[in-house]
Amino acid sequence: MKSPTRPVTSIDVALHAGVSQSTVSRVFIEGSSVAEKTKQKVFAAARELNYRPNAFARSLTKNESKLIGLVFPDTDYPIHMQTLQYISHELQRFGYAAVLMPWCVDESNNHSIPNIFQYRVDGVIAASATLNNQLYQECEEFNIPIVQYARVADHTNSSYVVSDNYTAGKQAAMLFKKSGAQKAVYLTGDIPTQTNTARQLGFSQGWEKLFGAIPKVIETSYDYHQSQTDIRTMLRIDRPDAVFCATDSLAMSLMDVAKNEFSIIIPQELKVVGFDDIPQASWLNYQLTTFKQDFQRLANEAVAILMELIKDGNAKKIELIIPAELIERAST
Repeated sequence: MKSPTRPVTSIDVALHAGVSQSTVSRVFIEGSSVAEKTKQKVFAAARELNYRPNAFARSLTKNESKLIGLVFPDTDYPIHMQTLQYISHELQRFGYAAVLMPWCVDESNNHSIPNIFQYRVDGVIAASATLNNQLYQECEEFNIPIVQYARVADHTNSSYVVSDNYTAGKQAAMLFKKSGAQKAVYLTGDIPTQTNTARQLGFSQGWEKLFGAIPKVIETSYDYHQSQTDIRTMLRIDRPDAVFCATDSLAMSLMDVAKNEFSIIIPQELKVVGFDDIPQASWLNYQLTTFKQDFQRLANEAVAILMELIKDGNAKKIELIIPAELIERAST
C-alpha cells in the first residue's frame, strides 16, 4: 500500500529555492524586509512544490492567532448574516480571519459562550444583547479586546459602535405627530440594553415635549411568535393609534395580528414604525416605516476600533455613535 505523501514544509521550499528557512518564513510574513529577487525565487519554489504556509504555526511563534471571535447568537435575524459578511470582509483587509463563536443557554436561562480562553482569538466583536456579562468579564480578565456592535449590553464597560438610537426615538415621535397620531406606545423586548433604553428615552421625551404626556411602554418577547400574546392584549384592552417598535420583527408581528385578527386598517387606524430596515420591511404586505442602520459603516468602524485596541493594549474606551436614516413607507 502506497504511503501518504508527506506535507511540503518551509525547509523543502528553502532547499528548492537555495535560501535559508528563515528567509522563507520572512517572505510569507507581511511587511518583512526581503529583497524582491529573493521573494520571487521563494514564490516560484512554493508554486512548484505546492507549498502552503501554516498560518497557525506562525501564530504560535508570534503569540497571535490572527483570529477575531464574532458573537452573534441570534444569527437567524435577517440583517445579521449580511453583517457577518461585512465584518469578515473588513477583517480580511487587516490580515485577520473571523471565527463564529457558538453560544448556549446555562442553568439560569442566560445566554453565554464557553470560556473565552478556549478560543485563541486576538479580539472579539459582540453583536448580541442576549449574552450575560460573563463574556465581557472574561475578555477583561484575559486582556482580550472586545467591541460591542450595534447593541450595548447593560452593566458593561467595553468599547462600542452603535446607531444614534436617541435621535431615532425623537424622530419617530415627530413623525407620529405629523401623521395625526394621539395615543402612542413603545413596544420593546424583554432584554435590557443601553441602546434600546436610549431609543425609548428619545421617543418618550420627544412625545412628552409634543403632547405633554409620556407614552406607554409595553415589554414583550423579541420573538415574532412569542410577542403576539402581549400584542393581542394591547390591541384588545387599550388600543393605541401609533406604535414605535424596538425591532422590525416586533413591528411585523404587530401588523400581522392587527390586520388578520382585529381587522385594523394600517395606517388609518394604527400607525407603525420599526427599527433596522430588514429586507422584509419593504415587502408589499408590510411597507414598514423604519430606521435604517448603516451596517457597512458600523462594521468598518467596529473593526477599526478593535484593531486600535489590539495595537495599543492601553487604549481608552471608544464610544462611537452613527446616525440612523428614517425610511418612510406606507405603515405611517
